[in-house]
Parts: sequence; C-alpha cells; structure tokens
Amino acid sequence: MDSQLESQLKTHKKVSLTNLYFNRFLAVRYTTAFFLFLNLYWAVFLMGSLSIAIVLPLLLILFATLTSFEQIKLYRNHQNHLRYASLFYRIMLISVIMLIISIYTPLFHFFFPFLKYSQEALNVLLGILAASLVFTIFILIKLKKIERNEDKHFKRIQAYQEIIN
Repeated sequence: MDSQLESQLKTHKKVSLTNLYFNRFLAVRYTTAFFLFLNLYWAVFLMGSLSIAIVLPLLLILFATLTSFEQIKLYRNHQNHLRYASLFYRIMLISVIMLIISIYTPLFHFFFPFLKYSQEALNVLLGILAASLVFTIFILIKLKKIERNEDKHFKRIQAYQEIIN
C-alpha cells in the first residue's frame, strides 16, 4: 500500500510540474486565440468585399494556427523557445504598425473597404489596433523572458520543485 501511495504522489508531482510548465504560456495561448478570431472576422469582411487584402489576415490566421499547434505540443514537450509564436508575434507587430499608419492614408480603403471613412470608424479601428499593438508587444516581451527563464512563472516552478524534491 505504501508503494502505491508513493507512486500516486510521484505521478501527481509530475503532472503538477507539467501543468506548471504548460501554464507559463497561458497569456500567449489566450492572446493567440484573440488574434486568430480577430483576423478571422477581418478576413470574412474582406471576403464579402472581394478585396485582395484578404491575403494579410489569411497569412496571420495561418501563423496563429501554427502557433496554436505549437502551444498544444508544449504539454508533452516543454521548451522555452517557441519558433512559430515568436514569428507570429513579430509579423503581428509589423502588420499592426503598418495598419495604424495606413488608416490615415488612401490605403485605408484597401485594408478596410467595408468601413466608411468617418471619425467614428477611425476611432474604433485605432482603438482595436492600439490594443492589438499593446498585446503584441506584451507577448513579445513575455516570450523573451520565458526564453531566458526570467519570467515570474519560472521562479514559481523552481520554488515548487524545491518543495517537492
């Protein structure tokens, strides 16, 4: 009976540690899902407008999907450097900056042909893009910290490992 209890405890510790490592990327997963759906809606509206600009959101959806699959694989195979997530968020950063600039140029109608050029539309769009920029920068910083094991979650994992060992 004692060995069975020890085996269960060992399994519990291993699962807990796996979950802690997996949860290091919780913000990345939720932000990726947010961007996946945001770009999906944008692509649907562009499809309705028959715009060639649909290539950008489709590209972003592709990289968000690759990032999502990379996140799923993390549960069994923990790693610090997420190649697709880093690439996706760098592409997002460039895209969002480009879109912020474009809303004050004639390119507005190229990327957002389904919107009327009005102050209200500009304010809403600028708000969404500004929030996207903040989220993107936050995730890029978080990914760099995780890569260098400087994130708060890693410190908690180390403290937990000291306790269970």
